[in-house]
Amino acid sequence: MITENIAVAAKNRHTIMLIATEKDGSIETREAEPYSYRIEKGQKYFYCYDVRKRGIRKFLVSNIISVSETLNPFIPKWPIEV
Repeated sequence: MITENIAVAAKNRHTIMLIATEKDGSIETREAEPYSYRIEKGQKYFYCYDVRKRGIRKFLVSNIISVSETLNPFIPKWPIEV
């Protein structure tokens, strides 16, 4: 469901609200522009642009708790590959 929600939002060019466990164990909510997945050292990562922090962030897909599409449009800064 998480990857499907990301794909739909990306297709619609809407940001997502992403809730994920951070490296320190805290739970964070971020509004983000969805961009791509990458496999690194055998693990799947999701790359996005954090709207509030104005920068690229990556998350282990397994650490993403939930994703929901917003109605906030965005103009892609890079090719969308999700």
